[in-house]
Amino acid sequence: MTLLEQVEASMAKTGTGPKVSVYDAFIAENRQHQTDALTAIDEIDRGQIILPTGTGKTRIQVAMIVKDMLTKAQDGTLGVYVIASHRLLLNKQLMDELLDLCLRCGLPVNALYVGSARHDDKEVYDKYFKDIVGDFKVEYTTLGSDIKTFANNTVSAGRHLIVVSTYHSFDRLSALGARTGKWDTCAIDICAYDEAHNTIEENFRSNIDQVIKRIKRNYFFTATRKVCAIVGHGMEDETTYGEVIVEVSPTAMINAGEIVRPRIITMFLDNKETPKGVVSTGNQHMLSKTIIEAFKTSKERVKADSSSPDSIGNKLLVSSEGSDELKLVQESPEFQDWCKTNNVRVFSFSSKYGAFIDFKQSDRDKVYETMRDISDQEDAILLHIDILTEGINLPSITSVLLMRNLNEVSLFQTLGRALRLSKGDRTGLYSGLLTKEQFVKRYAYLILPLHFEKMDTSSEDMKKTIQDVVGTYGIPVEEFLPPEGFKARRNEELDLVTKAKMKIKAGKDYPLLSVIEDFIIGEVKKDLPKDSKGLYDALMSLFKNMGGKNA
Repeated sequence: MTLLEQVEASMAKTGTGPKVSVYDAFIAENRQHQTDALTAIDEIDRGQIILPTGTGKTRIQVAMIVKDMLTKAQDGTLGVYVIASHRLLLNKQLMDELLDLCLRCGLPVNALYVGSARHDDKEVYDKYFKDIVGDFKVEYTTLGSDIKTFANNTVSAGRHLIVVSTYHSFDRLSALGARTGKWDTCAIDICAYDEAHNTIEENFRSNIDQVIKRIKRNYFFTATRKVCAIVGHGMEDETTYGEVIVEVSPTAMINAGEIVRPRIITMFLDNKETPKGVVSTGNQHMLSKTIIEAFKTSKERVKADSSSPDSIGNKLLVSSEGSDELKLVQESPEFQDWCKTNNVRVFSFSSKYGAFIDFKQSDRDKVYETMRDISDQEDAILLHIDILTEGINLPSITSVLLMRNLNEVSLFQTLGRALRLSKGDRTGLYSGLLTKEQFVKRYAYLILPLHFEKMDTSSEDMKKTIQDVVGTYGIPVEEFLPPEGFKARRNEELDLVTKAKMKIKAGKDYPLLSVIEDFIIGEVKKDLPKDSKGLYDALMSLFKNMGGKNA
């Protein structure tokens, strides 16, 4: 069901529309970090809002724009508003959420999609909102002449203009030009840059530079701020991005119950044909077997940790190596049979081969809408490369399976899909009926298949992946260390053979042991003085504390 079909199902046609009261009810449901962000935005015309994935950045953008529209309505002026992102699918989601509040507030708006995607929404708007906000119009184009004409027609009709654009097409917004009359001389009132870390890409930055001087207020939203060692090439450039006006850490949001904490699961599947660590991701059987076993393992954990196991299904997001590997899984008879036998829904997205629902090709928007509508109780596997990584609201993802190493930004964005609260948990938390300890979905599971090439713990990339997740999300290191490691025991109590056997066993039972030990050592080093004498004194003090009178 689309967002607009939900409106059609729940709203009767009416000749009058609510205005400020609807907005007031909307912001009354904001969380404290969202309220703080909106307050900071009111005080500055340019800045960065850094919030973890799953904490409601889109809600802040929508509230910010609608508030400005309502303010302009008091003095009879109009505005132009832009929400930009790097993906067409995300643009559609952003426009839906903004239009929904605009029209419920009775604000006269027209919508312009600067991109190639088309969406059949106008029929529902006309049927249910025409008497409230007049003749709503929508346009899809990448042509500067069309943009200019549509903007002029919009102001002539006495309506606000909402534009969503990809960063790829952002330079086309220069066609908006200067404005007069009910529009002031700045072409765009507010621009919200979603997943703004993508804007540092050279082509995107160039497109933005062609337009940004025409924009009165600019706000950059991301969970993964990118800075560059070369000053001026990343988000440290305050001339373009402004200062960081709001920043909340993932651990703060976890402690507040706004997102769930990740937990790491490692898996190793024996493949008799190849030795450990060299299984190719082109091996169809091992690809399918890995996803199936990862799903079964994570489902068991999801159920075991849940306060209400019957109320939650497992939804596994699989980050594939590439389109060809994704296609191998999609076409695997072994995988298809298992999914059908176990009633597991399958959604697949690939720019090369298209979008699929339960192994049948379909329109991408239809696949996304169907996927978004699945219930918390259903089981599902979502196959993608990176199209679902950033910004897209996915349905109660519980687990993430990495079939490749990801850079830091992609890792946190992908894992962030699973950190969001389930629908029921969010409702319960916000109404005060639940604490985070009572959540149905208590954790997000990151699954690392150590049997693939470059995915075992000897890989520097894999070590960094694990250490990034542990450090960023505050996962207790005790989860990765053998309990016997915390028991006091004198060295002379064990002979060398016994100690060697225990070390080998610990390596098998706790495959991340060495990685976590390196992480702990690294964290200790961070706090040590850099000068020689200070370092010597600190180490001597540390040894004395560790060894007591024997030091």
